[in-house]
Amino acid sequence: MLTRLRSKVKNFFEKIASGLASIGVGPNTITLSSLLVSGIAFLAMYCWRSIPLFLIMILLSGLFDALDGALARITGTVSRFGAFLDSTTDRLSDTLYILSYLALGVNPYLIGFLLSFSLLISYTRSRAESLGLKMEGVGIIERAERILWLAGTALLYYVSLRAVTLSLLVLLVLSIITFLQRIMHVYRSLYQSADKS
Repeated sequence: MLTRLRSKVKNFFEKIASGLASIGVGPNTITLSSLLVSGIAFLAMYCWRSIPLFLIMILLSGLFDALDGALARITGTVSRFGAFLDSTTDRLSDTLYILSYLALGVNPYLIGFLLSFSLLISYTRSRAESLGLKMEGVGIIERAERILWLAGTALLYYVSLRAVTLSLLVLLVLSIITFLQRIMHVYRSLYQSADKS
């Protein structure tokens, strides 16, 4: 869903990226800044129990993550290392976001399963794209949706820990469905391609 929305706000991100490019900011700097902000989000929750700061940092990190690609395209500095760095820091950020919920007393087994499927969803995309398949938009809940879900879930702590746990359980179910959807998409794509050949 947010993948389709991203195309509609592409001009907005490109204007911000143009401003950053004009002052000499590079895409890898934005990528590393996104990771730094993710670290602050983790500290906000795990050390300071500050849900408002966690929300601000996680959303700011998401904004940076959307900007680095736009900045690379505008400055003509798209590179394989940049793509590798972006993908790697995204996985680190996802890990920090999810582990943050341990500070609220969420069941560690739930956190472990949620983290595992979050990483598996990303892995299936990376592996499939290495086979030449297009994976953007495949699955019910992609990374952008997961980040927003995690941000919104933090607010439920003001209701109860049970509400937080229930929200994360739903996210886990959606993540498992997305993981399976991607496997099926790859299976169908590869075998349809084999049949045509």
